[in-house]
Amino acid sequence: MPLMPILNRYKAIGSTAEVEFKTTKPCFPTTMSHINQVVADTQQWEQSAAFRLELAARHGAVSFYVKNDHLGLLIPYEYLGVEHNYIPDFVVKLRNGGFLLLEIKGQEDNQAKAKHDSARRWISAVNNWGKLGKWDLHVCRNPQTLQKELEYLLRGSSR
Repeated sequence: MPLMPILNRYKAIGSTAEVEFKTTKPCFPTTMSHINQVVADTQQWEQSAAFRLELAARHGAVSFYVKNDHLGLLIPYEYLGVEHNYIPDFVVKLRNGGFLLLEIKGQEDNQAKAKHDSARRWISAVNNWGKLGKWDLHVCRNPQTLQKELEYLLRGSSR
């Protein structure tokens, strides 16, 4: 039997309409996201990724993106017998209509592998359900190459 998602019937699927929160973390404005600011969780990597996503949106690979902060998109996983929630860094809609869970990660340790394995199961369930389009996971090891990676993913998925 194929995996199927478990839905929260009290919350709209895929909406950023209710994202509003205060933070003391550094933020910077966006133009190609549904949310007007990106919250910086790291010193440079996620800010650099958001900058590259903005460029990719302007140059045609990306339709839009959103930093997954206060969206409620979390994926349960188990690591060393303890339940956790994985919160992917970004959600990206490619120009061809496909969606990416985008993770910015320098090195993958065992816990990151557990997160990504759970994300792949989540993607399988969402894709089996079929009502949210086609999803995939992309782990970017270097934000400086993200725009080229997105263009490559777009070309590869349109074949």
